[in-house]
Amino acid sequence: MSKVKTHTGTIITKDGEKTVKLHETPTTWCVGQRETYRKEDGRRCGAPLTARRLKLATVKPSEGGAQ
Repeated sequence: MSKVKTHTGTIITKDGEKTVKLHETPTTWCVGQRETYRKEDGRRCGAPLTARRLKLATVKPSEGGAQ
């Protein structure tokens, strides 16, 4: 069962920036089951050398998400 996405944010990829929906855990921002980013620095969990990063300054509550 999928989690309710409560926030939006921007991810930097090799092809440019991409806006995604996120949900929050105590230590990470989650895009999907296998795509998570650390809250402390925005780096992708499990893949520290990848160029993908979550821009933490862009994480905002979504208008339709739970508060």
